[in-house]
Amino acid sequence: MQTILCPTNFSKSSENAIRYADEIAQRINSQIILFHNITKPVEAAVVVTGNEAIDTLEDEGKLEKKQLAKLKHIKASLESTEWGIPVAYKTRIGFGETNQSISTLAEKERADLVVMGTTATQGLKEIVTKSLSGRVVQQVSCPVLMVPNNAPFRPIRRMVLATDLRGFCLSDMTLILKLASYFGAQLQLLHVLPKEDETARQFAMEEMQRLSKRIPYQRITHHVAVNACITEGINQFCQSHNTDMLVMGAHSADAWERLFQPELEHTYRTNLPLLLVHPKRIQF
Repeated sequence: MQTILCPTNFSKSSENAIRYADEIAQRINSQIILFHNITKPVEAAVVVTGNEAIDTLEDEGKLEKKQLAKLKHIKASLESTEWGIPVAYKTRIGFGETNQSISTLAEKERADLVVMGTTATQGLKEIVTKSLSGRVVQQVSCPVLMVPNNAPFRPIRRMVLATDLRGFCLSDMTLILKLASYFGAQLQLLHVLPKEDETARQFAMEEMQRLSKRIPYQRITHHVAVNACITEGINQFCQSHNTDMLVMGAHSADAWERLFQPELEHTYRTNLPLLLVHPKRIQF
């Protein structure tokens, strides 16, 4: 059984991400860990002066119980659903820096996937370089699925795997192929050229065909798009091909900055779930 970690701050965005994760868990035999982090650490009182330290610890204890109760309410709501396949749920509370707490729990529980919510107002650059989700990607070793708050779950019929053809690790295609196989999805390999170049186009197609032969999956197609802005090229392709999920390799923060063009990156707004795979797994 696989493990999906779902951090939540009890927002609408997090709620939607949990629902999305639940749909996936039903289909790939996974358990879900519902996690909330309390950013203010619990500080033990060394010297008690009056009732101040005692009150502080009592307040923090009350907050922990309150947030845990919210998690259990979500768990109960999911478990009471009369349709779908039953999924096992756990609840966890953490303390400290949220991204570090998520990373620590993901390692401890050997999570296969982290699912987090994003808002519709965030552009791709903001998501991967400035958001909590982006910081989590840099710290965990498993894939991170970012689900926009306006993205309802729908069967995954088309998955776009954007690649720069520099690297490919078959052993880490497990989750991607499991999702694709379950839904019978078409896996579309996409390479974006900054300008039209027939030689470069032919080379890209040959490389994607070569890579496809190493992937144990039949429904693979190859595509080359042309756009001076790579992210805009990906976005336009996904929109025109009715893509259900975009898969990209994660970068370091510096590498993401080099990838984006400031004058164009703001145009990337989508309700498309984005699966980011750790840089050691697939290089974009």
